Amino acid sequence: MNQKFAIGAALAGAAVLGALAVAYSNAQTSSGEFSPSQEDAIKEIVRQYIVDHPDEVLDAVNSYISQRQIDAAAESKKTAEQYARDNLSELLDDRHGFAAGANPAAAQVAVVEFFDYHCGFCKRSTPFVKELTKSDPAVKVVFREYPILREESEYAAEAALASRAQGKYTEFHFAMMNASGLINKERAQEIAKSVGIDLSALDKEIQNPDIKKAIDETHRITSEMAVDGTPTFIVASLNGKYVEVIQGADTDGVKAAIAEAKKAAKKG
Repeated sequence: MNQKFAIGAALAGAAVLGALAVAYSNAQTSSGEFSPSQEDAIKEIVRQYIVDHPDEVLDAVNSYISQRQIDAAAESKKTAEQYARDNLSELLDDRHGFAAGANPAAAQVAVVEFFDYHCGFCKRSTPFVKELTKSDPAVKVVFREYPILREESEYAAEAALASRAQGKYTEFHFAMMNASGLINKERAQEIAKSVGIDLSALDKEIQNPDIKKAIDETHRITSEMAVDGTPTFIVASLNGKYVEVIQGADTDGVKAAIAEAKKAAKKG
């Protein structure tokens, strides 16, 4: 528990006892203050209440912490959605990611995914995401490399972006997502070779400054959005009338958001 939570939790526990102080408000002096003896009496009653009713105090503390977490999550979501709404073109910028779909040029809804190749929850979402790239011409998936979980994730992200030059991004992406265990440089190159990527051309493209710039741009965006976990999905109608941020492998939530985004897209 951090210091702010600890202080707040203590106050929450004290709030349970607030009614006790009210009971003594009639004992205030004409100046509106308690006398020292009255303050001592109240403190003793509060202390004794805590001793006699620890479960009530603990419940209040837990309730306080839970509500603070809910409020923080809601505020984070609000911040992320406002940024996404105001900066949709940056999120969809092809220079910093890759768009895939049954017909990306005709799509009315975008699903942006921030992911890491070592993220188990991202891997769990992979079949759903892969199906999205094939099944619905109204939806496109925008992949944004967000390597945050391991040092090795950085090379995997760079290699994936570099594979765009050979037209192999989706094959390479899904092959790495389906791979288990550590994906270090050697393993990433092994996977790249298995999907027909020329390794010498890949290594040369990785040196392209635009590759690092793309990853840096994604880190900048996630920082602005207060997004710090993978996977994170942004579902948006391309007219900007609907935006929702969904954290975690909540594929049902993404499906529901896509349905709402399609409705918003029809409003023009």
